[in-house]
Amino acid sequence: MLHKRDIHLKKSIIFLGGIFPPSQSEFINRESKGVVQSAADALQKSLIKGLATHDRNIVVVNLPFVGSYPRLFRMRAFPPVVDTFDGVPLVGEGFPLRKPIKSIFRTLGAFRGIGRIKAEGRVVIIVYSAHLPFLLAALARRAFSRNVEICLVLPDFPEFMAEGGRLYRLAKYVETKIFNRLVKHIDYFVVLTEAMADRMRLAPDRYVVVEGIAEELRDLKLKEVEPHKRIFMYAGTLASRYGIIDLISAFEKVRLKQAELWICGEGDSTDAVRAAANRDHRIKFFGQVPREEAKRLQSAATILVNPRTAEGEFTKYSFPSKTMEYMASGRPVLMYRLPGVPDEYHDHFISPPDSTRQSMTLTMENLASWSDDDLIAFGRRAQEFVLENKNAKVQTAKILQMIDRGT
Repeated sequence: MLHKRDIHLKKSIIFLGGIFPPSQSEFINRESKGVVQSAADALQKSLIKGLATHDRNIVVVNLPFVGSYPRLFRMRAFPPVVDTFDGVPLVGEGFPLRKPIKSIFRTLGAFRGIGRIKAEGRVVIIVYSAHLPFLLAALARRAFSRNVEICLVLPDFPEFMAEGGRLYRLAKYVETKIFNRLVKHIDYFVVLTEAMADRMRLAPDRYVVVEGIAEELRDLKLKEVEPHKRIFMYAGTLASRYGIIDLISAFEKVRLKQAELWICGEGDSTDAVRAAANRDHRIKFFGQVPREEAKRLQSAATILVNPRTAEGEFTKYSFPSKTMEYMASGRPVLMYRLPGVPDEYHDHFISPPDSTRQSMTLTMENLASWSDDDLIAFGRRAQEFVLENKNAKVQTAKILQMIDRGT
């Protein structure tokens, strides 16, 4: 007898991830303290939408990526839910949020959720991220069935996900060692850059590069560029290694009274951003805002900025998600050339000649002198490029073609 939450499918794809489902999104934003994983949520949702357009049986097993209680989340446990996302069935498992036991119960919950999918024929579990509980659950499920294959979507290597103190680095070292052992048993990989595949020495038929997915903002209209006003905007994690402090320093030297810098986000540089907003009235700090609010602010800005430089090994293995999001908005994008960003993008963003603060200042002043028409035209060309070539259907077709070749 099937459990009321069981789902019966033939030849299915199970997406094992951690999105913020419609019925829990507001709850997650309300109860979270600190950074909310909006970029990961957006990429996963785009992947699910794209996979669903190809007429495949797909179901989502979901355990959202939320912080631990009590430091980063106000509730002791995350509740289960049965939901749908964009017409795709979603089985959301509950789990405790206290740090010592959180990972154990996420592993058990993911395994239980996968077990609810009663599938006939070939089953492919698409696992999102180098999250050990998900990898362990998927591999355990395959141990019980020969018809199960695993595809890992790898947006980051564990050792490059964030920075921290000695204990954090030790934990990441151990996690990386375990991850490197587990990936030897994965069938397929979706990576953000070619460098990631090279690092893992993957055979060409075992991986595909999907650097991101452009989401069409159908219900969001760009506001008119305000004459003589130039609003630069950054929305994302306020981490010092991503260049937010350098951006502020560069902007403070911009010699334009009508220029503004809008910043949205949360991270280790939050206090520094707040202090900058207090000393320079042109800098507006909005804090961490819901994704829809961030999109609305982007539509009102003039130029969208990503201050990340090519400094650090992790940049070879990274394609900043805001690159795709910014371009899809239709606003011009100001960013440095990064090793993880393919050459085909270079004509669609403006780049300082080098990574110094002075170069960023001069480039911002130069961009501010562009006419309204030139700014709008540049943004639209970039938007057309990503919406035509990097949309969800096109990008997920690459994944399915790789999987189908392995049939």
